[in-house]
Amino acid sequence: MERETTFMLLAAGAALAVAGALGGVARTRAPLAWHAHLPWNGIAFAGAAGVLFAAIHLYTLFRPA
Repeated sequence: MERETTFMLLAAGAALAVAGALGGVARTRAPLAWHAHLPWNGIAFAGAAGVLFAAIHLYTLFRPA
């Protein structure tokens, strides 16, 4: 992967992690709403995994040889 792709993955992962966290808060406030049935924990996990993968990949890209 190139740097641009890695930065896109980092941004997408951060957005998913934030959306998952906000969705979890919204689920506790309105447990019978339509959004309470979405898998917010899984969305937050996917975002955190994407951020971790992108961070490790950026480290290997910018590491001095």
